[in-house]
Formats: sequence, C-alpha cells, structure tokens
Amino acid sequence: MYEFFPGNYRWSYNTLLAFAAGGQLGDVSLIHRNLLERVGDDTAWHEQWAWLAGVLEKRAKAGSRQTAAESYFLASLYHTISEHFIPPAEPARLASYREVLRTFDLGREASVHPVERVQVPFEGTTLPAYFVPAAKRGPAAIFICGLDTTKELWFLRARLQFAARGISALFIDTPGIGEALRLQKLVTRHDYEKPVGAAIDWLERRPEVAPARIGIVGSSLGGYYIGRAAAYEPRLKAAVAWGAIYDYYAVWKRRLAGQGSIAAPRFQLMFITGADTMEAAVEKVKDFRVADFAARIRCPFLVMHGAEDQQVLMEDARAMYAAIGSPDKEMVVFTGENGGAAHTQFDNHLPALQVCADWMARKL
Repeated sequence: MYEFFPGNYRWSYNTLLAFAAGGQLGDVSLIHRNLLERVGDDTAWHEQWAWLAGVLEKRAKAGSRQTAAESYFLASLYHTISEHFIPPAEPARLASYREVLRTFDLGREASVHPVERVQVPFEGTTLPAYFVPAAKRGPAAIFICGLDTTKELWFLRARLQFAARGISALFIDTPGIGEALRLQKLVTRHDYEKPVGAAIDWLERRPEVAPARIGIVGSSLGGYYIGRAAAYEPRLKAAVAWGAIYDYYAVWKRRLAGQGSIAAPRFQLMFITGADTMEAAVEKVKDFRVADFAARIRCPFLVMHGAEDQQVLMEDARAMYAAIGSPDKEMVVFTGENGGAAHTQFDNHLPALQVCADWMARKL
C-alpha cells in the first residue's frame, strides 16, 4: 500500500479512502505538505481537511449546476475525512458530521441523477438512507458500512456504477453507523438481520424495485453484518462481503495484543458499541462470529479480500469462505494488478467496485 505519510498507516489509509470516494490528487496536494509537517497530529488533520472542504464549497458556488453537485459532494467527502479522528465526546465531532450532511444535501439537491433522502422505519425510530433509482424497474442492492464509514461515503464510493447496470441502490446508516449512531444513538448489534429486514421491507414498497431481486453489499465490518443478514433473511438473493470478517472479536483481541493495523482510532469501537472502556467494547462484539451461522447462508455469496490486507488476515477470509453454506459462492483476492491489495481495496478502488457491481448484476 502506498503511504502518503510514511510510517503512519492510519493517515495514509484514510487518504486512500478519500481517493476511493472521488477525491482529487490536486486537491489533496493543497494540504499534503502542511500535513507532512505535523504527521500524527489529529487536530491538524481535522483542520486541513475541513479547510479543503471549504475550498470545494467556493468552487460549487462559482460554477454550473453540474459543477455544484460534484463540488458539494467532494466537500462532503473532505468533511468526512476531516471528522474521522475526532474523539466522540468532543463537540467538534458532531459539528463536523453536520457539515458532512449539509454539504452532501447541497450536492444531492444539485445532482441531475436522483439521490433521494429517505427514512426507513425501524423499531420505533428510523434509519436514514439515500435511495438512488435505476432508470427502470428492476433489482436493488442495500449497502452496509463498516467500523467508521457512513452512507455518504458509500454513495461517493459507488456513485452510479450500480444504477448504470440497472440496479437501484439503498445506502443506509444502520445501528453503529453514521447518522443512526451520531444523531440517534443507535449502537451496533450482532443480529443484523433486523435492520436489514427493515431495509428490505422498505424496498419492497418502492415501485422501482422488483421485490424478488434484492441483494446486499457490506464493506469491512459490513462483511459480518451482511453475512449475518444473509443467514437469517431469506429475501436476500445475493450478498457481497467486501473485506472478510470471520470473527470480529478475534480481530480485536489480536489488535489489543499489538498485532495488525487499524485505520481508525481505537475509541471508534467504544463509540459504535456504546462502551466506556476498550475491554467492554471488545466484549460487546463477542458474538460477531460468522461460524455461528455461515452454514445457513444459501444465496449466492461473494467474498472480496486484499492480498496485503494489514487489518484482517487472509486466513480469516479463507475461513469465512469455507464456512459459507451456499453452493454458489466465490472468493476474489485482489493482488494489486486486478484491484487494490489493501483492506477493502482503497489503494485501487475502481477495479474492485466493477467486480462487485458486475457480479451483483449477474446474480440479480
């Protein structure tokens, strides 16, 4: 994995995340030198990326509707990257995320292609989401985030790749993720068939969606979430674990022992679980084990994993693949030449995105 900040995996990986979601090299060059002078200073990280978001807002106001849409979406992206390392208890964390939402809404409103903000009913509250319809009635896919990504990032990563293949897309913040966590205080849970089931209920009522043709994609920790959903939600017709998670408890036990890299501060696990200590947070993900239900999975299933993933072991990906009970399953290992070799392919995102979208189009 190329390191923009040599020796600092977390900063380098999140810079690659920005590029994976549409960030521009010339934009990042405006702040890279300043950040190199303060590597590891997360306050500087927040300030520089937030400043860059402001630059994109100025471009948005000076251009056409199409220019405004793209520039506001990039401003939202840069605010998202800016927000990542702020401790949850600091007011700046929520203020930064509100800037993500504000600029994303401006981009959405200017977008020529519909990006509809929706609320999915769930257990007495709602799950915020964006719905991107395909041109005509057909299949749909649900997109589930990981430890520290959001529905805004998922949209910016996928854009119209699925819609172009005739697949409507629902990018949703579920418990422990994005707006559902930050504004509604919904922490993560092991029984992810429940929020996914609510998303399917909502999609089944949309005239753009063929109810018998709904799939799901989960990135990083989302690989566990969608595995659990595929095991217990028979309405799912295809599932992609983009970044394998076989035993999330074991992943964190290794990390606490100093083994393996992590792209988010450790407090992020406490944040998504609602725990006060790291030890308690790790205990809360003790049931995040694919082996417990993998044999129940019968729908077509794709595991995507990077050959040089520093966060989740390749042996975990192989174990996940072996455990899945579906007779129609595949594993694609990205080596660099066929897509990024790092965790969830942020080091060369587009080829992996195309593999995922093509596979989902074939299965649905």
